[in-house]
Order: sequence, then structure tokens, then C-alpha cells
Amino acid sequence: MAKSLNQTEKTNGFIVIVEDEGESLKAMKMALGKKGYHVEAFSNADEGIRFITGSPREIDLVITDLRMPGTDGLTVLKETKEANPEISVILVTAYASVDSAVQAMKLGADDYLTKPIDLYEFRARVSKLMTNSNLNREVEMLNQRLDKQFGFDNIIGRSQPMEALFDKIRVVAGTNANVLLLGESGTGKELIANALHQHSQKRGQRFLPINCAAIPADILESELFGHERGSFTGAVSRKIGKFELAANGTIFLDEIGDMNLDLQAKLLRVLENRELTRVGGSDPIHIHSRFIFATNRNLQEEVREGRFREDLYYRMNVVTLNIPPLWQRRDDIPLLVHYFISKFNGEHGKQVADIDPVAMKRLTAYAWPGNIRELRNVVEHLVIFNRGGVISEKDFPDYLDRKEDVPLSVTIPVGMTMAQLEQEAIRQMLAHCGGNKTRAAELLDISLRTLQRKVKEMEGGGSDAEPEL
Repeated sequence: MAKSLNQTEKTNGFIVIVEDEGESLKAMKMALGKKGYHVEAFSNADEGIRFITGSPREIDLVITDLRMPGTDGLTVLKETKEANPEISVILVTAYASVDSAVQAMKLGADDYLTKPIDLYEFRARVSKLMTNSNLNREVEMLNQRLDKQFGFDNIIGRSQPMEALFDKIRVVAGTNANVLLLGESGTGKELIANALHQHSQKRGQRFLPINCAAIPADILESELFGHERGSFTGAVSRKIGKFELAANGTIFLDEIGDMNLDLQAKLLRVLENRELTRVGGSDPIHIHSRFIFATNRNLQEEVREGRFREDLYYRMNVVTLNIPPLWQRRDDIPLLVHYFISKFNGEHGKQVADIDPVAMKRLTAYAWPGNIRELRNVVEHLVIFNRGGVISEKDFPDYLDRKEDVPLSVTIPVGMTMAQLEQEAIRQMLAHCGGNKTRAAELLDISLRTLQRKVKEMEGGGSDAEPEL
């Protein structure tokens, strides 16, 4: 009786032999066992088929005699390939027939041996097929890990705003269009950029993130474009720039709104001509990169104020994806909390089992001005300092005691004019949002530009109290 697969240890590979001749079956099993393969042997084809079709994902290779009483080897081959086309199959027969060999190959056999079997050749043929099988499995496992790491599995969200975003990513990812990601700090723009890359035709090429705000302006050009030796003081050798390093991949320029106007002009030429020149060089270098940009600034406002080139803005803005802030996707907060609890349990050797409903309600109601980045840090704090195994409000950091999570209510004194009511609503909304004008404008259902104009009017109008900005 063959063991079930969960009772066996997989070594160099798992092989099933179906052979009605006892001596031949014994010889093949012994020859392969000595090479470290796990082998299950069957003298009855129907029993072999039941075993194969019952565990098709674990088996690497099937070796079957072609002519056997009752069910023959071609049936074993057919059933095996239907169960899992990735299983390799060797057909063995005492009758060297060209017709049989042709038929076997048409049905999907990977090799064909005749009796009497030369064990040296037999082992060599098996080794070759097993090597190919193992490589295929490794590639499949790697692709699955990449899907899990860089696909949507690591972007947690089931809320309507996130489902809508996922739908757009699936449509846009397969193109080479430039993409502009707009969203507040901490919303996960780099994760979205990586997902776009991993679902694109450039998936096998390099994904290179660059934070324009993190690199001093005077060296950003050299970092992006590279430089030639002697092009400036300190350039003692040639430097390959980041654009060139990812010439066939995806370049993610985060905080693009922080780039100065001179460098914006050079970036525009790269986008238009698909070529660059190193600092101090003269030879054009062609690139075929896809560009993804991100910012938490209002680039239209930056264009109006003369801080961002209009032509570059339109060149970048082929496709725009708006990344929702956490307060717009509160339904996802419990999912994120449990994900981070599991993550930090592993990282810090903790065993936090759950979070009580009151604490979860508090986290769900909180404003989260720092978005997912802030939530991540808070949950890490909660996991580290929790002692009872269940997170409660007593574990909360002190700053969460601020009343940002209390629903906004506006007090309206009797006798206020409509203009005064408007000003008071703006003051209280700005206070509620911690001075975040973008969020305040969204909650007031007005444009950011309108809010900024009204705040300026309030500041110049001699109001009794200054707005909390």
C-alpha cells in the first residue's frame, strides 16, 4: 500500500512508477531510491491513476509501462496530464514501435524508453526531466511570492475607494503610459507604484524609487542623470545615474513637486525624447523606462504660482490615480490593524491575540492625519507595550487622547450673519483637521483654492480670532 503524500518526506523529487512486471518495477524503484528520489510504485494501473489524480500537485514525474493488462500506459499518461499538465511522464515498453512513440508524444509524453532498460541511461533520462521539473516549480513559486509581495496582496483594502483604485491599476498597469499618483503623505503611494510595475510588461526589469525631496537639490541632477569624470569638483570618476540604471524598467519619482524648475526642464526633455545626457557629457543615452510620479502637493496650484512647469505637468499627467487618505476608507482600518498586529507579533516576539471592540472603535474613529504610516506606528506601539494579550484603550499612546476623533459639531451663536457663520465653520473645520487645508476643503466640499482665498480674506478682515492653521 502506498503512503499518502502527507506521510512522506520529499527529497530530490517525487516519482510514481506504474509497471505490471514485478522485477522491472523493483529494479526501477531501487535505482531511483539510491539517487535520493521518493518513489511510489504500483503494479496495477488503476491504483496508480487513483494515487496520481489524488495528489497531482506534489508529483514531479510519472514512469509508466505502455502495455499492461486492463488499463494501459496511454491511459495513465492521459489521466496524469489532465490532473496536472506540469507532471513529466516517461513511457516504457518492450515493443519498440515508431507508431507508439509518435502517439505517446502527441499525448504529451516527455520521454520514451524501451526494454530491456539500461539503468545508467534510465537514471540519466530521469535526472534530466527532474532538473527541468524542479526549475519550473521554482519559477512558479517565485512568481507566486512576487504576486504576494508586490501585487495587491500587500495593499490591504476592501473598501469601495480601494476597490475602485484596484480596478484602475489593473487597467493602467498593462500600458506604458506615464502615471501621476496624488495623495497625502503616508497613504502608500510607493506601494501603488510597485503594484503598477509588477503588473506591467516591465515586471522582470528594475523598479527604482527615487524620493526627490530626500536628495539635496544641488546633487539631484547628478543622481538622476549621472556624470562624467571631471564634470565638476569632486567628480573623480564616471557615475551612472538612476535613470540609466533603470533604462528598461520603471522609475518612480516620489515628491516630484519638490523638484526645482531647472531640473524640471531637463526631465521634460527626457520624457519627450526618451534620451538623456550625463552631466559633463555629450553623448545621448537612450532609455525605455516607464515613469510613475507622485506628490502630496496640488500641482495645478503649483503651476499657477509658477513653481511647476505647465508643460511638464501635462506630460506627466497622462493618467492620474488619486490615492484615498485613511479617513476616506475607515472600513479598511480593522483589516489594517489586524494585519499590523500579526506583523509586529512576529517582529517583536509578542503574542497579542486581539484588540477589544472599544479600542477598535476608537482607532476607526480617529482622524489619522499621518494615514497608514501613522496607523502602522501606533499599532507597533500597542503590540510592544501590551501585556495581557488583548489590546485595549489603556495601551494607547498619550497623543491619541487628543479629540481629533470626536465628531465635529459647530456652535452657532444667535445673531451671527451668514458671512460670520461661514468664517466660524472654516475656523472649526481647520481646527478639527489639525490645520490640514486639503482635508478641510474636502470636508467643506469646496476647492482648496477657494478655501485658501477665504482664509486670506479672514486674515485680512480684522476678525477677532485667528484661524488655527
